[in-house]
Amino acid sequence: MVQQDAPIIEKDMITASNNVTENSQIPVLSQNQSDHARLSSELSFKAPTSPPSSSPITTTGNLPSSSVSNENDDNGNGEDLNRTLSIVAIDEDDLPAISAKPLSRLKLFFIAFTVTFTMCMSAAGSQALNIGLPQIQKDLKMTDSDLQWIASAYSLTNGCFLLLSGRLADIHGRKLVFMTGVLWYAIWTLIGGFMKNGAGLVVARALAGCGAAMSTPSAVGIIAMNFTGKARSTAFACFSAGAPVGGALGLIVGGCFVSYVKNTWRGALFLLAGLAFLICACAFFTIPSDMPHSDDRRVDWIGAALVTVGLILLQFTISAGETAPQGWKTPYIIALLIIGVLLVVAFFFWERHVINATSRPPLMRLQLWTRAKGRLASVYFIGFVAWMGFTSLFYHATLYYQQVQETGPIGAMLRFLPTSVSGITCNVIVAFLISKVPTQWLVCVGLIATGLGNVCFAISWEDTNYWRLPFNGMWLSVMGADFLMATGLIFVAALSLPDEHSVAGALFQTLIQLGGSFGLAITTVISDVQFQKAISANESYKESLLEGYHAAFWLGAATSFLALFIALIALRGMGTIGKGVAPKNKSESSTKSKHTNKGEKVDPEPDQGQEGGDGKHLNDKISKDKEQV
Repeated sequence: MVQQDAPIIEKDMITASNNVTENSQIPVLSQNQSDHARLSSELSFKAPTSPPSSSPITTTGNLPSSSVSNENDDNGNGEDLNRTLSIVAIDEDDLPAISAKPLSRLKLFFIAFTVTFTMCMSAAGSQALNIGLPQIQKDLKMTDSDLQWIASAYSLTNGCFLLLSGRLADIHGRKLVFMTGVLWYAIWTLIGGFMKNGAGLVVARALAGCGAAMSTPSAVGIIAMNFTGKARSTAFACFSAGAPVGGALGLIVGGCFVSYVKNTWRGALFLLAGLAFLICACAFFTIPSDMPHSDDRRVDWIGAALVTVGLILLQFTISAGETAPQGWKTPYIIALLIIGVLLVVAFFFWERHVINATSRPPLMRLQLWTRAKGRLASVYFIGFVAWMGFTSLFYHATLYYQQVQETGPIGAMLRFLPTSVSGITCNVIVAFLISKVPTQWLVCVGLIATGLGNVCFAISWEDTNYWRLPFNGMWLSVMGADFLMATGLIFVAALSLPDEHSVAGALFQTLIQLGGSFGLAITTVISDVQFQKAISANESYKESLLEGYHAAFWLGAATSFLALFIALIALRGMGTIGKGVAPKNKSESSTKSKHTNKGEKVDPEPDQGQEGGDGKHLNDKISKDKEQV
């Protein structure tokens, strides 16, 4: 084990096990080969010539080999795999793309554009419909409680099917699942535009959310598969920027349709469907076909059913708890919430059973939660907590503008535009700084900004000038989300194997969506309680509303600062991600893995005759590097 005061090892120690280029040869590995023997050929070590000044805390990673049968991941020889490997700074030099041949810059540009436009389309659709909700309610004669399900149904299915979709993308091909998801989204968005009743529109939006759930994790896998080094960081930053860009376009398009076009919301859906069909066509021509990652393409359908149904019940109860007949005390809300929690817990036990007692591949490798000595799990948890404050701020800021300041939907739309500009700027900053600044700094700065954004609204009153506090709250609020989304996706891609890129990314996105729903439910309850207290104290209706919103904003700030505290503790010494330029071929990567900075050789082809023999060689090498540094 590397001691706490060991200098940071600056070179990345994770490489894709099935790196294939034009000039490379694919090593054939036997099933009974030692896990460490296979793992060693995937790792390269370099110690810095001089110790950096950053915090000398190390992390460890448990890296399962993608070429090993699943029963060895967590038991048997897989126990050797759980020996810790010291990594701090993650350099994507040794994270090559998995394309069959090098892609031109123009081809890479079109790939990044296509997947980014998918994120843009999804965000634009949500914002455009939010602007048109009053018109939808009038046309379809929907109640307030039913109206919320137009947005909730989409986010519910989008969040709950991500994990299953990620697994399908990893084993059946990211391009296939991506195109299927975009096409499915386009079809049901088009159908939604023709719906004559509210129930039909809610169902159409829910099914469209399934399409978005297929395309998003597939897009993460496509980027991880085709990009590497700084190009990968830039591509993920662009992908993350798709959300604020789409949000701005949705606000503008939705506002224009509301103001100038008849049957406004139907026209917005038709436009979105047309864009989705266009994206599907672009994907067919620009995204290269996947190379197979595993011959075993079985899907753990029992695990998929457990986690999907469990997440659906959790999301449903969180969304419907406040509007149920007796609120959170409604019997069916309590029952469904308990069942949902039990199903999610059962999913983890089932996955452990699949790994230990069967030959089937699990839906999700449990080792994802222990990668980099738990830092990957820390990033997941930070995303969950951070989105509690971020989602709550957006929801209650909308109510503050329309209910307290009485701006109307168009006025609220215009006041949200700074979030898109700030979001785009944040992702440009991430692309530029990700290889130069420790990741912890970016995450912490973003979380501080989101917390301060909540504070700006918490001290705003009915007559507060927009440019004094709300404007600052708007542009500050998105920094935490955009910094964390971009860096989180890059970090997840760096610590996941080629056959699990989409699942790892889907897990991150699932948790942040759950965090957003959970945070919104809690802050809404707190806001309503404070509102009732103010009404009982004979305060005016608007003053009572404002007190409730203030309570929600303060709680949102608290969750942001809680995420900051976790990041300060859990991400210490995390180092930088995405330094350097990718190796051009396997021989170059192999040459780098054979030498340290001191010129000493590291055998990339360990003795395969001794099971676990290379584990000792690997640990000896780590100890030798520590002594030299």
